[in-house]
Parts: sequence; C-alpha cells; structure tokens
Amino acid sequence: MAECPRCGGELREGEVLARVLTLGAQVMSPLSSPGMLGMPGMGIPNGETKSEETIIWREKTGRKKGWLAKSDEEKTMKITGRRCMKCGYIELYAQE
Repeated sequence: MAECPRCGGELREGEVLARVLTLGAQVMSPLSSPGMLGMPGMGIPNGETKSEETIIWREKTGRKKGWLAKSDEEKTMKITGRRCMKCGYIELYAQE
C-alpha cells in the first residue's frame, strides 16, 4: 500500500480521463432546401456526442528523426496517478 505524503492515508491507483463533447453538424446539399441552409458547407447541428479520452504526456527526446526532412522525435506516455482515500490528495505521473 502506498502512503499519502500529506496525511498518511491510503493511496489508490487510477488514471486521468477527460470528457470530450463534440457538436455534430449535418451538412446539407444545395438541392435539399432553399435559402441559406442550402448553401454548400452550411450545416444544421444534429446533436452532440460525448466520449471519454485518456490524457497523455508527450515530450521531445532530443533526437531527430526522418530521412529527408528532419523533425524532433517525441515520446508519448500514459498519465496515471494515485488519490488519497482520506484527504483527496492526487499525484500524477507518466510512466514509459
């Protein structure tokens, strides 16, 4: 069992999730209705979509990659953490 650095309570493992809300739009064709709504590229909102996404940590490694065009190499890691069951303290860390 891991111990909280603030109060000595029990720390439990967890992960960070972000709720993402995406507003959708239905694109209408010029023939579907007259007026501004029928213009290409115009849309009518048709609801929203909710999803949960895991948050990641991305850092540059200091190396370059690529054959013709060089770009900075990046390393991606999942962020996890622990939460104290007594005081609510949260610590986050990224592990390879």
